[in-house]
Amino acid sequence: MIIRSNSIGIYGGSFDPFHEGHRYVIKETSKSLDLKVTYLVPTYGNPLKKIKNNNIYELLNSLRNSTAKINNIKVTPLEYKYKSQSTSEFLKKINYKCSLESFVLIIGLDQLWDLHKWTNYKWIVSKISICIIQRPGYDASIENSKIYNDFSNYFMTSSDKFILSKAPNLFFLKTKGIDISSTKLRDGNQ
Repeated sequence: MIIRSNSIGIYGGSFDPFHEGHRYVIKETSKSLDLKVTYLVPTYGNPLKKIKNNNIYELLNSLRNSTAKINNIKVTPLEYKYKSQSTSEFLKKINYKCSLESFVLIIGLDQLWDLHKWTNYKWIVSKISICIIQRPGYDASIENSKIYNDFSNYFMTSSDKFILSKAPNLFFLKTKGIDISSTKLRDGNQ
């Protein structure tokens, strides 16, 4: 019997506001990767973006209401609890308590192009399975990304291989996606 490692999703972001694109990512990754649960983690700090620290209680309530009808989703304030300033800092706190072997980090295709700018990105890539999900409007030629060039041997060619392998591994989940952006919604452009 094969024991599954990466069966718990971590999906972080500002979620300002939470929209159909986020809902789509959660449903597609859950179905395609057969995740037992996905943790929706509002971002506390991001060195690459100016995050408006909303009232965490309002944000959590809003996210819980928005995801109430989605199976196997949990909204958690862990980044706020830890006051994490980066994904690596957050993941190191989790790794201190339990192995990251059970987790898969879910990121949008837009994040792949900046992943090499993330704090301790090599540590992240080496410690946790990463699923990159297609996002309309972003270059899907992942072979041109720095991450692909530096870690091409970690990219799995199918979801089955990804599901059954342990980190370091990456997988590009090609879907139709939904062309929507929180930034554009906030700015009134969508």
